[in-house]
Amino acid sequence: MLWLWIVLISQFCNAGAQLLDKFLLTKKFSRPGVLTFWTAVGNLLGVVFVFWNFNFQPSWSVLIWSLVSGAAFTIALQFLYMGLKTGEASHIAPLVGGVVPMASFVLSYFLLGERLTMVQAAAVGLLVLGALLISSEKSQRHSGVHIGMLWAVFAGVFFAASYVVARYTYLNDTFSTGFVLARLGSFVAALPLLFFPGVRRLIFARDKATAAKEKSGLLILAVNKVLAAIYFIGMNYAISLASATLVNALAGLQYAILFVLIYILSAGHPKFFHEQFTRREVVQEIVALLFIFAGLVLVVS
Repeated sequence: MLWLWIVLISQFCNAGAQLLDKFLLTKKFSRPGVLTFWTAVGNLLGVVFVFWNFNFQPSWSVLIWSLVSGAAFTIALQFLYMGLKTGEASHIAPLVGGVVPMASFVLSYFLLGERLTMVQAAAVGLLVLGALLISSEKSQRHSGVHIGMLWAVFAGVFFAASYVVARYTYLNDTFSTGFVLARLGSFVAALPLLFFPGVRRLIFARDKATAAKEKSGLLILAVNKVLAAIYFIGMNYAISLASATLVNALAGLQYAILFVLIYILSAGHPKFFHEQFTRREVVQEIVALLFIFAGLVLVVS
């Protein structure tokens, strides 16, 4: 059960990272593409794994699919940031988490031939139900379905594709080989963002006000990416040890953590971070968390 502990620690770190993502998109970076680009640049730090059991002569299939996995991850990030920019983190992030295990199950079924037991399928169902229930948003900006949710669904599909394809590469080569090549694919997929003048102008900011704002944002981004790196490395290593569907289904835990963090910050530090919570919404999200925890119990049983 080593993979389970790795996933739990990873999800806690990712909850903190997503909280900072929303802060950066609200206070520091006006365009999601800027955050996507810098995240992809940060992902290049993953090439240090080239010194750990890296295969310098991978097969063409491992090479191509590793690059595809990385590219899909960057595309997923862009959709996630677009969703967070539009909606509230406590709703968008769980919706992504609800889509990922469903898409992972379908892709793993056809691409990897994975099959789940009845108990495992029930666990995935509860986790997905909890994530979807917690995603329902009612605020001053939105009530019900909105465009941010569409971006969240796209993000979930591309995250699932990235993880399932990564699982394929780990089954056919060493972990470090697939991981390093995917980081390169992630960076290459971010380069087209530079063709957008608005994104390019903010990335290579020259006026003092914009440069200062981005510099402070990059400091926060550094902390953000340390948390995200722990999450990402942990999740990928866990996927190399266990089913991609089960590993991704445990994403529900991070949304429980995220909800608690956002609720505390909104109540105690509204200038730093603020989201609205009606009494009905709090009850709804608590019910959703109960579904999530029930799913977790079935996963470990």
